[in-house]
Amino acid sequence: ALSGTQSACRDPPTWSPYPLPRATRGGRPYRKSDHVTIAELIRLASIRLDRAGSETPRLDAEVLLRHVLNVDRTQLFVRLRESVAPHDAAALDALVSRRISGEPVAFITGTKEFMGLPFAVGPGALIPRPETELLVEWALAWLQERPNATVADVGTGSGAIALSLAVLLPEPWHGRIVAADISSQGLAWTQRNRSGLLDEQRRDRVALVRGSLLDWCGGPVDLVLANLPYLTPAQIDDNRWLAAEPTLALDGGPDGLDLIKRLITDLPRVLAPGGAVALELDPGQVEAARGLLRHQLPGAVTRVISDLAGLPRHVIATSAVA
Repeated sequence: ALSGTQSACRDPPTWSPYPLPRATRGGRPYRKSDHVTIAELIRLASIRLDRAGSETPRLDAEVLLRHVLNVDRTQLFVRLRESVAPHDAAALDALVSRRISGEPVAFITGTKEFMGLPFAVGPGALIPRPETELLVEWALAWLQERPNATVADVGTGSGAIALSLAVLLPEPWHGRIVAADISSQGLAWTQRNRSGLLDEQRRDRVALVRGSLLDWCGGPVDLVLANLPYLTPAQIDDNRWLAAEPTLALDGGPDGLDLIKRLITDLPRVLAPGGAVALELDPGQVEAARGLLRHQLPGAVTRVISDLAGLPRHVIATSAVA
């Protein structure tokens, strides 16, 4: 492991948690007044994270350094050749150590960008994932043709789906979005993001409800969106990077479909004629969920949306018009 201990040399280099390159600068050796550049610091942090097993070591390093320097992505890359002060390098080292210990980058920085919006995140709610943006993009297109629709975001967590819709749907949209979750901690994050991301007019579009699945809903609902827990216990145990996120938001039971089956079974009671449901799933669950939807919603038209890796990720079913 890299450390900040200095050797017993007479004139040690400026302290840094990352070793200075052995190359020369301007034809002379590095002196203690020299600082490592942003580009080199990213490279060295990426190596540490890669050795620790991070699936996205370079991205993790960049996001953590942006947090330390308080710059955006463009500013970071414009300044790649600039030096980093020793105290900033030390701060990055501490954050990288936290990441290696299993703490999510989003929990370290306190934010996660989703649909271009900075969501506040932390313990108690699932961190929004990029693949869920595809679900939101589909819903945006569907809802723009239905300006008075009622939407239920089931298992809202930090509010990523519901609040992104509230922000991004154009002004003529006058529908209603209900963000529901069984977790009071999750709803606390939704409330915080609702206050921070939405102006007063858009804030009125979103109601928060604490409840299990659709138990709270008397219907009818035009659109049900759900990114429910769909991992199996074995999948959770095999991924140490998930340890900091709430098990309640991850564990879908032995086959990952426990909550999804319950939700689908309740759809005939609440879904309006011609309404739709869109679910995020593990790729291996897509066909099973599709079959359940066809059984519960006879005559429904189903389709599958693949994620950026080409894997089937979302199942959509549109019910028959009465």
